[in-house]
Amino acid sequence: MTKYMQIYERFIRKINDILLLNASDDDAEKMMFGWLSSAIPHAMKIDSDLSNRDDEIRRFNNDLSDIEQEYLSCLMVTEWLKPQINSTLYTNQFFGSGEEKFFAQSNQLDKLMSLKKTNESETKKLRRDYGYQKMLRESEG
Repeated sequence: MTKYMQIYERFIRKINDILLLNASDDDAEKMMFGWLSSAIPHAMKIDSDLSNRDDEIRRFNNDLSDIEQEYLSCLMVTEWLKPQINSTLYTNQFFGSGEEKFFAQSNQLDKLMSLKKTNESETKKLRRDYGYQKMLRESEG
């Protein structure tokens, strides 16, 4: 059985979030549970049945392989990035010396979107490699 904490630990190594680090253990776990819950529907075509889980005790009822755990943690990063990109911080204009603040907003948003695209690309590569490994196992067995 794979505990959610195993996936959370992989996820935490991929990000640098001061708010998450400063949150209480309970609050941090709730946030990570939310990102994992949002990531699971996007984890397509893996061997393990991700619906076979116990959210009360925070574990999958089967053993997820290392690559499946890594894949879920990468999907969690995407879910973690979405609210940052969709923040009103970037959709509302600040008052003040307009061009400077607009440029800073736009620049930060561009960086976040680039980070999201990079993460999605890495996640797709991981998914592809997982598929290749599965095909090799099936052809050998």
